[in-house]
Amino acid sequence: MKKFTLFIVITICFAMIGCSKDGEINAFIAEFDGITNDMAAKIDTGDIDGAKAAFDSKKDSFKTKLEGIKTARGFQVSEETTKKLTASVTKNMSTLQSSMMKNVGKLATDKSKMDKLSALVKEYGDVFK
Repeated sequence: MKKFTLFIVITICFAMIGCSKDGEINAFIAEFDGITNDMAAKIDTGDIDGAKAAFDSKKDSFKTKLEGIKTARGFQVSEETTKKLTASVTKNMSTLQSSMMKNVGKLATDKSKMDKLSALVKEYGDVFK
């Protein structure tokens, strides 16, 4: 009986390890940081269409990955990874907002680009709702 109980406990432990979403979340964070930095660089050069294209190329992937992350249970994600994800989302939103604010003066004379940029930043934020 003790061997059977030990077997069950070990099986449950392996199952819980196999259910960890930390690796999936860390991969998402790396991809998310990369695309945000790419978008900010394009915005800084005035290439709003390029920033939009970069975002559009990853938007569906982000939504899919976020759905998987949102369904993760507490035991599937370490506290460290949860903090890392929260910090990444905050940092990336701040990076994009800063890039937008930094370039408002340049883009103020081009209403079309400013409207595109505002729509892009809103769409970017909507992915996380």
